[in-house]
Amino acid sequence: MSLVIDLSDIGVVDNHVHPWRASTQHVSSAELAGHVAFSDGVVNTVRREFLPLEQMAPALHLFRETNLGANFLRAELARFLNVPDDWESVVAARNAVSQADYRAWTGRLFADAGIDMLLVDEGGARPRITLDDLGSIAPVRLRRVARADNFIRDLLPEEDDWSRFCQRYQEALDAAIADGAIAFKSVIAYRTGLDVQPVSESEARRNFETSHGDAESTQKPFRDFLLCHTMDVAREHGLWIHIHAAVGDPDIIYQRANPALLYPLLHSERFRANRVVLVHGGWPWVAEAAAMVAILPNLYLDVSEGTIYGMPNIRQRIYEALEACPYAKILYGADGSLPEAVWIVAKRYKAVLGRVLEDLVAEGFCARRDAYQVARSILSDNAMRLYEL
Repeated sequence: MSLVIDLSDIGVVDNHVHPWRASTQHVSSAELAGHVAFSDGVVNTVRREFLPLEQMAPALHLFRETNLGANFLRAELARFLNVPDDWESVVAARNAVSQADYRAWTGRLFADAGIDMLLVDEGGARPRITLDDLGSIAPVRLRRVARADNFIRDLLPEEDDWSRFCQRYQEALDAAIADGAIAFKSVIAYRTGLDVQPVSESEARRNFETSHGDAESTQKPFRDFLLCHTMDVAREHGLWIHIHAAVGDPDIIYQRANPALLYPLLHSERFRANRVVLVHGGWPWVAEAAAMVAILPNLYLDVSEGTIYGMPNIRQRIYEALEACPYAKILYGADGSLPEAVWIVAKRYKAVLGRVLEDLVAEGFCARRDAYQVARSILSDNAMRLYEL
C-alpha cells in the first residue's frame, strides 16, 4: 500500500513573493487569472509598453481561457468559496469577502495553506510598497528583500556625476540594511544579462559617463560593477544575495538569462563566500541550476516562478531539483503577488511534493520516517535556518 504523505500541517516560509496594494481587494476576472498566467507579463510587468493593449486584448483573453494554471486557480477558489466553477461566480464571491475585510480574507487563505512567513522582494512598484503597507492586509510575518536595481533606477535621472552616484547608491544600501533587509535582490538578467564581469572602477566610471542616460544595453560595465560591489557589501554585513536567474516577462535578456552564465562569477575567489540564492531556480533551466547549486557550497535554489507559471508540471521540476541538489539547499517560493496566487501555489506544491516523496520512498531514496522532514526542510526549515528567522 502506498504511503500517503500529508504535508498540510507544515508551515510555509515563502522565499519569494512581491507585495500587493490594498486596492487589489477588488479585481476583475482578467486580473485574477492573469496573476497565474505567464502570458499576462506583457501587460503586468513590462516597464515599457510591449504592444498597445487593445491590440493584444483578444489574444490575452484566449490565453487566459486556455491556461491550465488559471483554470486550476478558478476551480480551487470555487471549491474554497463554495460557489459555481465559473469566473463570474468566483470573482464576485472573492471580491465580496475581500472587500468586507481584506486582511481577514488573506488570513483565511494563508491559514488554509499554512503560510507563516513571506520574504518580500519589493518589485518595481512606485511608490514602493513597504512591509508596513503589506502587513496591514497580510497577517503573516514579513521580511524585506531590497531590490538593488531600484536604487540604480531612481538615481540615474538625478545624478550624472559618478562619485556622487556611487555615494548615494551606497547610502541606499546602508539604509536597506538599517531597515532590516535580509537580502539584496538583483534583476540584472532584465538589464544587461547574467554574464556578469567584474570590472575596475575606472572602467565602470568611463561607461557611466558615456551611457548613464542611454539604453540599458549600453550600461553593462557599470551595472556589473555595481552588482559586484553590492555582493561585497552583502558579504561584509552578513546579508544574502538573491539573483533572478530564469526567464521572465518580455523585458528579459532571454539569451543571457540562463543561470549557467553566473558560474564564473560565483566560482571566483572574490565571491565564493557570498551566500547566494538563484531565485526562480533557473526555470526552465532547472536541472542546470540545481547542478550548480550542488557544486557551489554557498549557492542555494529557490523554486519560485516555475511553481506558479508551471503549475501543471511542478512534479518534473521537483525531480529536477532533487536530482543533484541536496534538499537542505532548496527553498520553496511562489513568486505570487496576490493572496490567491500565494495560496494556490502553496497548496499545489504541497500536494505534488507529497506524491513525489511517496514515489521516492517506494524506490528507496528516502526512508518513510524521513520523508516528512524532507518536506519540512524545503517548505520552511531551510529558510528558517539559513536566514536565522
